[in-house]
Amino acid sequence: MDKIMTVSLAFDHKEEGTILVGINPELDSLSYPEIESMIGDRIILKHDDHETIQEVQSIQISTSMANKKNIGISIGKNITAKDIQVGSIVYTHK
Repeated sequence: MDKIMTVSLAFDHKEEGTILVGINPELDSLSYPEIESMIGDRIILKHDDHETIQEVQSIQISTSMANKKNIGISIGKNITAKDIQVGSIVYTHK
């Protein structure tokens, strides 16, 4: 189980469902395909002692002007943004 990111924002999108947005400076040197491969089809969303497994619907990665990666992961409509706490950690599920 590898850390993907810390959630800094979660919001609901009409078509995509719930989207988690975050960063992980350790991944800034990786390419889009490398990060996408690392994330895979499922993630573990963990906060304190509570964790859930979520299906990944889509992934979006952007690079800032400072060459930092911003990661967006759509996890569909099974959970809403209000159920996700900022600061939650997203891990790989492999």
